[in-house]
Amino acid sequence: MTYSHRFVLFDGLSATSSTYTSGWVLVADYRQMSLEWQDGGNSRLTLAGTNLDGLRAALPATTSAATTSALTGITSSGMFTVDPGVRWLRAERNSADSLSQVYLQARS
Repeated sequence: MTYSHRFVLFDGLSATSSTYTSGWVLVADYRQMSLEWQDGGNSRLTLAGTNLDGLRAALPATTSAATTSALTGITSSGMFTVDPGVRWLRAERNSADSLSQVYLQARS
């Protein structure tokens, strides 16, 4: 049975425009993932991942933690394929005034 889910990493609303980092998303069971980024400003998007448990202990707050890796940096909006392999995934942007919309589509 195939299971599909769309995660909202950034919703593009002004209420969250000052948020630099999305929440962690558990992606360990998905075999196909894509990222859709609709940029509302001049921003850079970084995908970060970790293989920590995350269910019994808090995940790192920063990508600079030894157990978290920056997977890729994206500088233009569009659709991107995300290779599976990490347990947890999140997005980070460098511009607080960006009203970016970022969605992660995942399928098991």
